[in-house]
Amino acid sequence: MSSVKELQELLSLTPHPEGGFFCESFRDDSVILRKETLPSQFKVDRPVSTAIYFLLPSGSVSKLHRIPSSEVWHFYAGDPLTVLEIHDNGEVKQTVIGPDLAAGQKLQYTVQPMVWFGAFPTKDLIDTTKCVKASPRDSDKNFSLVGCTVAPGFEFQDFVMGESEELKKLFPHLADVIEYLT
Repeated sequence: MSSVKELQELLSLTPHPEGGFFCESFRDDSVILRKETLPSQFKVDRPVSTAIYFLLPSGSVSKLHRIPSSEVWHFYAGDPLTVLEIHDNGEVKQTVIGPDLAAGQKLQYTVQPMVWFGAFPTKDLIDTTKCVKASPRDSDKNFSLVGCTVAPGFEFQDFVMGESEELKKLFPHLADVIEYLT
């Protein structure tokens, strides 16, 4: 198994604003979707689809954010990863993507448009409802390597990072989760 440093080099990964490391691996510019033909939450023209490699070392999180497109997460290597969603009605959904299908893990999972979501290496927490952390793990040897495919394609202009205090006002019952993922 590779280390985080090796994967960063092999996949040309750079820091992502939401946490972890990424590299865009695909951008389908064969069809460009014009802003005026899309729903109002889309701010700019975009390709029909994009994909990235996303690496999340132990001790890191993908901070709560939302985008106007569907995002399909694909598991590739390392530890399982928990994708946590907060829906507008305050419902929380946690989905573990990883290799253990018998344990209920998924190889891929889709987050719907405009849902707040973040992610963390599953083994980093003992209790995910109260965000009780496990013992620290080696962040170079313990990681989750996934891919994310977005359609219509991802554009940073539409990326909205969650603000801790704003989200706590909307979802006061989720203060611990919001604090952990912002």
